[in-house]
Amino acid sequence: MNLPETASFAGFANILGIKPSAVTALRHAGRLVLTDDSKRVQVAASQQRLRDTADPSKSGVVAHHAAERASKGAGQGNAADAPAGAAHEAARAVTEPAPAQDRAGSTYQASRAVRERYLAMEAKRAYEVAIGKLMDANEVAVAVAHAAATLRTRLESLPDVLGPQLAAITDEAQARATLAEAIQHALEETSRQFANIAERGAI
Repeated sequence: MNLPETASFAGFANILGIKPSAVTALRHAGRLVLTDDSKRVQVAASQQRLRDTADPSKSGVVAHHAAERASKGAGQGNAADAPAGAAHEAARAVTEPAPAQDRAGSTYQASRAVRERYLAMEAKRAYEVAIGKLMDANEVAVAVAHAAATLRTRLESLPDVLGPQLAAITDEAQARATLAEAIQHALEETSRQFANIAERGAI
């Protein structure tokens, strides 16, 4: 088969046996040799460029199909079709989507990577809990709520506890000191409870 020196983009797609959209993709990828006005494709030069820039990972597929075409061409007296067939396979290897099993493998690898990441995070959390660097959030929340409730109860009871004492004190400085001491005791108790939380985390 004698191929024309140049062809339209649609004509070149027919020569390669691929869709016109695939030829457009090859053009945008810079894999076609065009005429000076960029309106037509230089057939032989473009076929050569497609062979030269074929994806190495698909070279086995390209070679297999090219060999089949060459064999059929030789059997039918059309060996001249082999270069066009090879270019066609090179173009198709690039423009065809990845096989379904390849996409599935990629998804599996991504899922496995996510799973291993979370397993590593869980192992890190368990280690930090074991060495006392990290505490369970629920345990901390319960302990803090208990400490806050205790402090509130003590503060709310101050009027009943200190009322009679302050009423009998005529010296303002002494009354202030008595009130400050009671508040200090309440705060110290709260501080001890928080210290206990920290100690449990360090065990």
